Amino acid sequence: MEVIQLAELKVRDGRFVQEMKQRALAVQEAANVAASARFAYRPEVDGLRAVAVVPVVLFHAGFALFPGGYIGVDVFFVISGYLITSIILAEQSRGHFSIAAFYERRARRILPALFLVMLVSLPFAWWWMTPHHFKGFAQSVVATTLFAPNIYFLLKSSYFDIDVDEKPLLHTWSLGVEEQYYIVFPWLVVACHRFGPRVLAGVVAATAVVSLGASEWASWTHPIGNFYLAPTRAWELALGALLAIAARHGFPRTLPGARWCNTITLLALAMIVAPIFLYQQHTRFPGLHALPPTLGAALIIAFARADTLVGRLLSWRWSVGLGLVSYSLYLWHQPIFALARLHSSGKPALWVFGVLSVVSLALAYGTWRFVERPFRDRHRFERRQIFALAFAGSLAFCAFGLLGHFGEGLPGRLKPEQLHILAFGDRPETPRDNSPGAACFLTPEQGAAALGRCVENEAATGRSLFLWGDSHAAHLYAGLRRQLAGTAKFSYLTASACPPLVGVDADVRAGCYAINQAILARIVQERPDRVILAAVWGNYDWRPLGATLEALKAAGIAQVEVVGPVPRWNPSLPVVLARFGVGFGELPERTELGLDPSTRQLDSELRRFVERRGATYVSPYGILCNAEGCLVRVGATVDSMMQWDVSHLTRRGSEFLVSRFHP
Repeated sequence: MEVIQLAELKVRDGRFVQEMKQRALAVQEAANVAASARFAYRPEVDGLRAVAVVPVVLFHAGFALFPGGYIGVDVFFVISGYLITSIILAEQSRGHFSIAAFYERRARRILPALFLVMLVSLPFAWWWMTPHHFKGFAQSVVATTLFAPNIYFLLKSSYFDIDVDEKPLLHTWSLGVEEQYYIVFPWLVVACHRFGPRVLAGVVAATAVVSLGASEWASWTHPIGNFYLAPTRAWELALGALLAIAARHGFPRTLPGARWCNTITLLALAMIVAPIFLYQQHTRFPGLHALPPTLGAALIIAFARADTLVGRLLSWRWSVGLGLVSYSLYLWHQPIFALARLHSSGKPALWVFGVLSVVSLALAYGTWRFVERPFRDRHRFERRQIFALAFAGSLAFCAFGLLGHFGEGLPGRLKPEQLHILAFGDRPETPRDNSPGAACFLTPEQGAAALGRCVENEAATGRSLFLWGDSHAAHLYAGLRRQLAGTAKFSYLTASACPPLVGVDADVRAGCYAINQAILARIVQERPDRVILAAVWGNYDWRPLGATLEALKAAGIAQVEVVGPVPRWNPSLPVVLARFGVGFGELPERTELGLDPSTRQLDSELRRFVERRGATYVSPYGILCNAEGCLVRVGATVDSMMQWDVSHLTRRGSEFLVSRFHP
């Protein structure tokens, strides 16, 4: 009996011990969950924000040393995807996540500073913008308020639209991408929550792969849409989200040793920094070219710990401080730069943008301290107040935007003589108007397959001529057509943003390589007596022009002429004349106001380059400019102005220029 009782006691004791072990494990697991639910602050991530924002500011300021500074936005996308997904998952693990709270947090984060920047920009836009600019600004205010600026700027993007540097809210396209992504993403997390983290990770990974594939395809076929639209940018945010999902569920379980983490993060930092200096404005982007900076950002987030060199660098108080104000700095810099360009009667010097960058930083700090931080404090502003502010502010900005749109930029702000000059620039005679059809002047979305026959006077028995280049070739069409007057066969194939540079990679523009190959094949087939090459040479690396001249020489072309740069104005010529004290009836024949001085140097360099290779050089700058300035008009009235924007010739201007170099 005692033996039986002793055995039962051992069994009970064993069960007790087992039960206690299970309880201890449950308590430990609950503690682990609670610990993981708290999303710890990481100063190095704020430091990474600083690495992202500085090159963007310097790129927009026009510093040539940072031609790929735009990649900072892509680093921001990865950071955003990581942080926001981490917060969502942490709240889910506590059972506190709600869609309403998520959008409240986004409103607190985004809207107060954004509304302030737009509000401060309004009076300067009123004072300094022409009706054309002001109408576009008003439209962009509505689009930004509705979180669709990326779609707006895509629809308004045109080779003949106003200069992108003069759009104060252009940079808000990235906010549109983020907010459109976050309209969908929280619901995706909620839908996948019941199925576990693997399903969520699989869906996000699949989204990233599809988005990256679409981005790479669109970088060749639809470059403008690829840059602006959320579907081709979503993979960058999804990359950060995948990193957050992996970190939430313990990957990597243990970090590599300090030496390996140092190596990985230094390489990752180089992957971000190198494109800043190596990429160009015409690099196909995003797509595969965006992988180095985005993967670099992801690796830094994953492996930059306190004992690594990169971790210490990014956790430095100045790096963290700059990262904390990075959102406000991003908001302020573009309106300040754009308005400065609009207000200046010429291209502002780089030191001016250096000073304006410091001003932007000062405003960013003030905005962070007195706007961003207070509005994030739930004790100072309740959810109801935040949503009321968002609604009222959105309504007010939309009302202003609609007034500016339907009021045609509110022209009553200006004098009648100013409006008369500006009206000329608002109804330009573009190369599309001056050429017989779109097949002869291709838009950025058209490829070589769209090229037409584009031949005039085909039955003429005299000499033949072929015009080849971008829009600065196309604007010569009207003058050449009049000068030839049916006496010679005249072929013309041109494409915007596509200089006549044989063998140049398609980074210049999507399909440019194929377009130029097709045009060269047409020239070889037709064997014209004379080929005229023209382009906005200052926008490209024109040294590959030597390969084009060699190819034409090999094809047996007797005479090749390269037409150099025309005078370039900042802002456009009509704006220069209207805004800086020149009224109707006082229109000068020549002026130096707003002239870009770099054109003269480019003209001299290009002349030496071309003539050393045995081709003929035509200098529009030499024809149109002298010590008193450059020619503004060819007649007595506004309607006889030489150029209608920053550089493109009017029909009258084209006829005048061509008559001076074509016998």
